Amino acid sequence: MRRSLILILAGLLPAAAACADGYAPQAARAPLIESASQSARQVVPIVPPRSSRPSDPIESRLLQAHNFERARVDVPPLVWSDELESEARGWAEELIVTGRFAHDPSLHGHGENLWSGWGGHTFTPDDMVGEWIAKKAQYRPGVFPNVSRSGNWTDVGHYTQLVWSGTTHVGCAIAARGDRSVLACRYAPPGNIDGRRAF
Repeated sequence: MRRSLILILAGLLPAAAACADGYAPQAARAPLIESASQSARQVVPIVPPRSSRPSDPIESRLLQAHNFERARVDVPPLVWSDELESEARGWAEELIVTGRFAHDPSLHGHGENLWSGWGGHTFTPDDMVGEWIAKKAQYRPGVFPNVSRSGNWTDVGHYTQLVWSGTTHVGCAIAARGDRSVLACRYAPPGNIDGRRAF
């Protein structure tokens, strides 16, 4: 049976807060979901990432999935960054090794989307990014954080980060162990900024 869990891009923004669905891990496991710390919600100045090209077909498909949706809302395509991919890979591997699922508390200065899936299903890059895109159903145009039909921006935060018009670069990585997979994507400049529109 397929089970998946998604966290919101929240790790770096002043008004951000992590969220999760109602999945409860087995009692024997350590807590799976952790909120981002206050310090991780601060936007810090960063050097813009260098542009590069995806190094394998999975990376290419992750980038294409992002840019397909961005084209649908008429915002410029994202460019791949090996630097962001390296950051994302380090964090995805940390989450797999520790069994945790939380935003990176370090002050890395980038946006972050996380996805995790369990079970005997083989998840494609399109499946993973597609779950973030599916949040578009709850999106309503407006000034962030007033962008959700539910009144809770965290219901659409993955989607708005993915299509944020001011974001220019992305790097993603997938880590897996047993029947669990984790996708982490890093975005520069970060999106989901109060007082601005996604696109």
